[in-house]
Amino acid sequence: MSTEPEDVTPQGDAVIPAQRVEEPDLPAAGPALLEVEDLKVHFPIRRGVVVERTVGHVRAVDGVSLSVTQGGTYGLVGESGCGKTTFGRAVLRLEEPTAGRVTLGGDDVTALKGERLRRFRSRMQMVFQDPLGSLNPRHNVDMLLAEPLKVHGVGSKEERRRLAVETLDAVGLPKTVLERFPHEFSGGQRQRLGIARALMLRPDLIVCDEPVSALDVSIQAQVMNLLDEIQGEFGLTYLVIAHDLAVVRHLSDRVGVMYLGRLVEEADSETIYEHPRHPYTKALLSAVPQPDPEKEAARERIILKGDLPSPANPPSGCRFRTRCPWAQDVCAEQEPEWREAAPGHKVACHFDL
Repeated sequence: MSTEPEDVTPQGDAVIPAQRVEEPDLPAAGPALLEVEDLKVHFPIRRGVVVERTVGHVRAVDGVSLSVTQGGTYGLVGESGCGKTTFGRAVLRLEEPTAGRVTLGGDDVTALKGERLRRFRSRMQMVFQDPLGSLNPRHNVDMLLAEPLKVHGVGSKEERRRLAVETLDAVGLPKTVLERFPHEFSGGQRQRLGIARALMLRPDLIVCDEPVSALDVSIQAQVMNLLDEIQGEFGLTYLVIAHDLAVVRHLSDRVGVMYLGRLVEEADSETIYEHPRHPYTKALLSAVPQPDPEKEAARERIILKGDLPSPANPPSGCRFRTRCPWAQDVCAEQEPEWREAAPGHKVACHFDL
């Protein structure tokens, strides 16, 4: 049987050639601040009462490589359970990688240990999904913002307070909130506090894990605009993890689509939304409502069958094949190559869709 890729598009039960889409040449990207090479995070599955033994592994992240340019924003998108959050935590060494390499500004993060790692953490911070759960309820705002500076031995008490006031002003909060506690704030204000705490050490990289998913829609827009503003003001680089495609499109320069622990497509934000090439990306985008009534009426939904397979026992060949409307025999037999389908546009699919 031939395994040569062919252009296919489903139309009823038939398979017909797909029309190729010419993509514009992109300008050269700037220098990379964050580089991730073949990162893997496998969690052991243990059984036994008296004697525990490892009977398998959950492959939460299974060989992801990407780079984020200095001052840019990389959006990582995918449905719940695909490994996005685990990837972000592994980049910051909040989860220990099983294999792979993470470098930040040329420094190998995965090789750091002990005191060297503790000192290096000032260069990378995280904004968590749950703004209330990530803030110590027994600390007022002054204590919350001063804590990272104390841990890293930065400044005197007066200097730390001055920096806290400056940072609060940057995120749109008055200095009068310094004596208040997390439960006294709204959800949007708490997320601003979480962003302020991440800014206190003036890091190079901030990983934003679902930064607006717990907020009302009107507040989401305010927080996204805030992230845009402080990125320019402080020269920040973002890795934004989200399942909301609209959020990722608004914030990101480059987007990676993740499925079952691996990247399946990567391109600049405009290209991946206008010319998606992977069936999973097409399905995700088909579910996004259109504000234009005519476009919404013409929107064709791609309904994926079945559930997300277990990361402990992923399908053979292409991991998406069990739910893919384009799947053929070759998809079960061979793992698709991670290839450049167009300049700056990478995809892991046997077919040029």
